[in-house]
Amino acid sequence: MFFRGFADLAISILVFALIVLPAHGSVLGRQGTTGCGLTHSTGQSTDASIVSGKRERQFRIHVSSSYGPDIPAPVLFSFHGATKTMADQEQITHFSNDSTNPYMIVVYPLKTSWEGAPYHENLPSDKVFVSDLIRNLKSQYCVDDSRIYANGMSNGGGFVNTLACSSDPGANFAAFAPVSGAFYDDDVDMGTTDCQPALSPLPILEFHGLADKKIPYFGPASENGPVPTIPDWLAEWARRNGCQDPSNSKHEASFPGYKQENFTCNGVSDIVQHYNISGLGHVWPTKHNSPIDASSRIIDFFNAHRKP
Repeated sequence: MFFRGFADLAISILVFALIVLPAHGSVLGRQGTTGCGLTHSTGQSTDASIVSGKRERQFRIHVSSSYGPDIPAPVLFSFHGATKTMADQEQITHFSNDSTNPYMIVVYPLKTSWEGAPYHENLPSDKVFVSDLIRNLKSQYCVDDSRIYANGMSNGGGFVNTLACSSDPGANFAAFAPVSGAFYDDDVDMGTTDCQPALSPLPILEFHGLADKKIPYFGPASENGPVPTIPDWLAEWARRNGCQDPSNSKHEASFPGYKQENFTCNGVSDIVQHYNISGLGHVWPTKHNSPIDASSRIIDFFNAHRKP
């Protein structure tokens, strides 16, 4: 009787954990890495570097106050725009604030300009740098291998798309969210794309201001070269996710000052999501300049997706 009662109790606890605990708090189903067990200072940002392509490459890492050395944590890469800095990206996104992002480790890599843009620096591959950095993080931190995400602004957003289109290091990521993305190397009409996503379906979320003059919403040219129109870019990602006719797979909802567009492809709801914002220029949408806050919606989007 004792053993049966104990077994029933154990099953009840397991069911409770599976059903009740939220994705960010549940240890069940997480894939921990070799860095589990190592302790780190939490609630603060630290600048660090690794060697990649025989060069020193810098990044900033923020470990949330909730981080525990034995609980695999999700990781969010956030790439700054051209000529910007790690500090700039940390400041505009608020991803290092526990009120915006209470659970994810955030990594802000540094580069004057990112691979994929016509003006990017002729340095060792940024994609190799990201792969090397992910390996380093997994060896030093307790990382949930199924929940690594990529976000970026402008040229950084274009690089996020470059990662999404690559089999390596793109295979490391569960979802992508560019903001005001400069998609120079993913223009089907111009023949500049060679997109080979590692996963399908692949969750994509994008924000763009309708008054963006640097990367115009309707293209076809930007200050630094041709770019796809954002509607064409979204339709192409819908096709990559299995939508034969993106126009019939799109659901639109209009709100004061912005419109939301979602695509459901191959039975997967809202696999491609987009917000276009009236009157917004080439800036990060916040509650101070926009009817929506991009950062909180990006965190919600990432929390809804993990790698199979």
